[in-house]
Amino acid sequence: MTKIELDTHKNGELGLWEVQATLTLPPITVTRFKKDKDDLQYELRRAFSEIVEEVVQKMTEDEF
Repeated sequence: MTKIELDTHKNGELGLWEVQATLTLPPITVTRFKKDKDDLQYELRRAFSEIVEEVVQKMTEDEF
């Protein structure tokens, strides 16, 4: 189950908005093909980052 818990408040000491977020995701599998093995680490990082970015955007649309 995908879930995000947000605690948003004004930090009185700093006068800045502060958010603490916990994101819970189900297992995510990505597949990438590259000619050079050295390129796979970057591709995996990018693939997972894109997925997490989309999930967070969708789940926080009403909060911000």
